[in-house]
Amino acid sequence: MRRRAIGLSVLALGAVLIGAALAVRLFLVPTMVRLPLDQTGSTTVADDNATWFDQQTLEQKNGPVEANVVVQGDPTSEDATDDVAVWVSGTTITDEDGDIVTPPTEMVTCLDRHTAESLSCDSARLNDEPAHIEGLTVTFPLGTERRDYDVWNSNAGAASTARYVGEEELEGLSVYRFEQDIPEQVIDQREVPASLAGGTESGNVTADVVFSNDRVLYVEPTSGSIVKVTENPVTTLRGPDGATGVTVLSAELAPEDAAVAKKVAEASDTRDQIRLVSATLPLALLVIGAVLVLIGLFLVLRAGRRTPDRHEFAASPEPAPVPQAS
Repeated sequence: MRRRAIGLSVLALGAVLIGAALAVRLFLVPTMVRLPLDQTGSTTVADDNATWFDQQTLEQKNGPVEANVVVQGDPTSEDATDDVAVWVSGTTITDEDGDIVTPPTEMVTCLDRHTAESLSCDSARLNDEPAHIEGLTVTFPLGTERRDYDVWNSNAGAASTARYVGEEELEGLSVYRFEQDIPEQVIDQREVPASLAGGTESGNVTADVVFSNDRVLYVEPTSGSIVKVTENPVTTLRGPDGATGVTVLSAELAPEDAAVAKKVAEASDTRDQIRLVSATLPLALLVIGAVLVLIGLFLVLRAGRRTPDRHEFAASPEPAPVPQAS
């Protein structure tokens, strides 16, 4: 009886662990493996030999510039829910003296916490104006796939395709490489002196603001973290006659090695946490549970084959002799 009781207890514990493994996969993973509401992060890219137009001195300049991108989640937003995260991201480009090179941009986006896709919401803003933001923005989805994605660009005011190119290794971390080519396009019009739009006449003209950019994004696929970005934004003025005017900004922006190493460490840590919750933990519970179930069954079945007590093997008394007739 004791062996049977132990077997049933082990069997029950194994069943509980198998159930726990299923619960982790079905309930814990969906609530933990998703974009955070209180996201915080920043990244900096720079170019030591950029070209830009100084709007204070009205001169074309060359030298170092730095672009700083800051991301902050807003968990108090009315649009923030179990399925939607509201993130605020801002970009500021400055020269070596800290002076603003181009007007800063700020974007408020509602993101699907599982796919990282932008969603329509009342909070969505681009430079304080209501905006319909599409595609991916400052992160890729958890479990990024080997395929193309549409990625938003605030300067162009639209999403365009980031092509999956292949898998590479960055500081020992496996990453997916995506390339996004934003072709030359008119993104705005401004009234400027004709001389700034390639003209020779006096007075002002309406100039097109022409923008293009080539971007390369390196993404850790499990976490969707963008570990490294290099880009070549070019913004110029073009006059009514098609002449090219001043260069508002032309830069080849890339992060420093130390910044990449920091991003790699952060992405590796996030990847390991996701793997622990979504794979390692449920698998361990399942394997241990299955082993305990087998041990429990063995003990129960073994106890079913009851071994006779030693007293049962004692010799039986011999039958009494049958009396014979005389």
